[in-house]
Amino acid sequence: MKKVLALVIATMMFMTFFMTYGFADDLIKVKSDINNVTTNNKYFVISGNGQPDTYVELILNDSLNDKWVIGDTGLFAKLITLALGDNYVTLKAVKDGQVQVIKGHIVLQSNNGIIQITVDTLEGLWNKLFK
Repeated sequence: MKKVLALVIATMMFMTFFMTYGFADDLIKVKSDINNVTTNNKYFVISGNGQPDTYVELILNDSLNDKWVIGDTGLFAKLITLALGDNYVTLKAVKDGQVQVIKGHIVLQSNNGIIQITVDTLEGLWNKLFK
């Protein structure tokens, strides 16, 4: 009987720990499409809504870009400046021990009107210029 009681108590403690410090799915919702997006504009707005008093970090290409606490309206919008090529965005939201992570990938194809051209051979360059 003591073993069963100890097992029940251990199970309840284990479940309480993960419920208090687990991952949350609904702290923030990103309204902007950040999943495999291709753009020619180096400025990109990430917007959405979330629970008030949620701490959010915006990480762009493995560097902390911005951090803020969501206000009473629950809305947020942040302007980021993309680098040419692949840009990896991570939003990390934390509130009351709950953590939510949202990841995205945005590709900037041009920078200030200068198109990035990838050419493997001289023939490819010739075809791109004179076709």
